[in-house]
Amino acid sequence: MNRSTAPGVKPFAQLRLPGETVEVLPNGLTFHRVSGGDQPVCRLTLMLAGGASEIGNDVTPRLMMKAMSDATAKYPADTLADAIDFNGVRTGSACHGHYTSFSLAMLNHRVEDIMPLFASMLAEPVFPADRFESARLSAKAQIETSRREVSVLASEAFDTLMSGERHPLAHSATVVDIDQFTRDKAIELHRRILSPRHAHAFLSGLLDDRLVGQVREMLSAIPTLGSGIDIDIQPLSPVAVPTRVDVPNDESFQSAIAAGMPAIQRSHPDYIPLRLAVMALGGYFGSRLMTNIREEKGLTYGISAALIGSQEGSYVKIAAQCDKAFTEQVINETRKELTRLATDPPHGKELERLRLTATTNLAEILDTPASVMGYYSTRLLVDTPADYFAAQQKAISTLSSDTLARMAHTYLRPECLSIAVAGGK
Repeated sequence: MNRSTAPGVKPFAQLRLPGETVEVLPNGLTFHRVSGGDQPVCRLTLMLAGGASEIGNDVTPRLMMKAMSDATAKYPADTLADAIDFNGVRTGSACHGHYTSFSLAMLNHRVEDIMPLFASMLAEPVFPADRFESARLSAKAQIETSRREVSVLASEAFDTLMSGERHPLAHSATVVDIDQFTRDKAIELHRRILSPRHAHAFLSGLLDDRLVGQVREMLSAIPTLGSGIDIDIQPLSPVAVPTRVDVPNDESFQSAIAAGMPAIQRSHPDYIPLRLAVMALGGYFGSRLMTNIREEKGLTYGISAALIGSQEGSYVKIAAQCDKAFTEQVINETRKELTRLATDPPHGKELERLRLTATTNLAEILDTPASVMGYYSTRLLVDTPADYFAAQQKAISTLSSDTLARMAHTYLRPECLSIAVAGGK
């Protein structure tokens, strides 16, 4: 083929999500796994019940998890650090709404050596006082830095409008939270949270029976140190009427805008079509907001829109940063695009581009065993329906201009927009 000739573009074939194998181990832990790929690597993620909603913020649980890998009763700090480095392990921790996780990315032939290290981190961390204090100081510095970022301030104010001022998920970690999270409290949280019957483990990669057996043996030996943390789901309590909040910040030359409105639950039949309408509005580079506000008018480097769904509820969130002088213009143009989505929805090439983008995003889930497992672990975090992947594919293939117009007219009305602006005026 001539190099000057572009390759042909073919539609996606039917996408099929590989199944997962699930078993409950003798200690009550639920073990998920997906095998595939062509490289001898794997990823193990342990999710323990108890996240930002139950613990009160998303920083102290991550601080505790990170400190678990500093030193253990069997492995002093230097020994453990050397062993992790020698075995080429990449570790990570995260705190979600209702789960706190710790993950390992490993070479398959090192798993046998890594599992004893991980078992010791989980069951017998010693939380060295000097390292724990250093981690606390680092966490405090990160919080203090974030409090100067207008994007953080606007996002926090808007999320409070959508969740309710007293909702657990409306609380962002403060320096006071870190000051009160002592080493003794980290030890106490570790004992509470380590309960296998409240935990899920996700293993993905090029798996064989020997490797699975090594991981299963380690997971089965995780002890129960406490009663565990029961998940506490509290429905969102968004503001009853559209509201605007302005958060002053004289240090910034820019404004950050976070805007949106409450939305329907994932269980509603319109949820996926609404998600596609929000994507048309601001969910990809060629979306309406990006084309108008960034490309044509040059008011912002980027603007995005997303449908945020959780077990507590859902809301649409639009986010952008701009020069302070353009704040009101960006808000006004956003309102115009919400109206235009209902009166002049995507059609022709724009509709096809939206379909292709949505299908590509779905196909990316199938790229690797880790991305497939990421889909399954996300189901645990936000409680997506069992048929969610197939339902998305069907909604994309049948998407029409009329559907997008109906979604916008019903759920994306500009007069329903609540807005938080940080650093404006």
